[in-house]
Amino acid sequence: MAASPSTDPRVQRSREAILAAAVEVLSERGFEGATIEAVVVRSGVAKTTVYRQWPNRRDLLLSAVETAVPRAEIADTGSLAGDLKSFVRELVAVLNTEPAGRILPRLIAAAEDDAELARLLSEFTAQRRKPIETAVLRAVERGEPDAGARDSDTLASLVLGPLFYRRLLSRRTLTIEFAERVVDDVLARLSQRFP
Repeated sequence: MAASPSTDPRVQRSREAILAAAVEVLSERGFEGATIEAVVVRSGVAKTTVYRQWPNRRDLLLSAVETAVPRAEIADTGSLAGDLKSFVRELVAVLNTEPAGRILPRLIAAAEDDAELARLLSEFTAQRRKPIETAVLRAVERGEPDAGARDSDTLASLVLGPLFYRRLLSRRTLTIEFAERVVDDVLARLSQRFP
């Protein structure tokens, strides 16, 4: 019995080669230079093989971004503060690691002038905010004081904004200590607002 295409080792190897090449091209050339042709040349895989796995450039680039910038997970530590600190520690590691540190600013810049990339960025950020929503829901289920009054979208903005600003705009060193201090400050201020 023949292996299904999804489990065929040759298909898996070509997929990995294509994604690795796409990440390299994105990192070096940005989104405008990340063409299917450039990925084909870099990967050594036929263009038909690329299109067999990704129907268009957008889907390939989204897969490449997903590969380069893994999702930060959120542990269940028993408290909202602990969960958020677990999340930001992992996020700091992702943002300080290449190629994520090169690809994210390019995605943000390219999305300003490209509606397709703007949608990609919107999907990408929505997926990466979900762990904070999960942490707030767990805090509510645990009965943490004032957890239910916290809007997870606002909380995500207040926690993530300073981290991305520091890393991508001010280009200052993003440390775990800074990220944890942001969590403490945000939760303290929200506690004052919702006593």
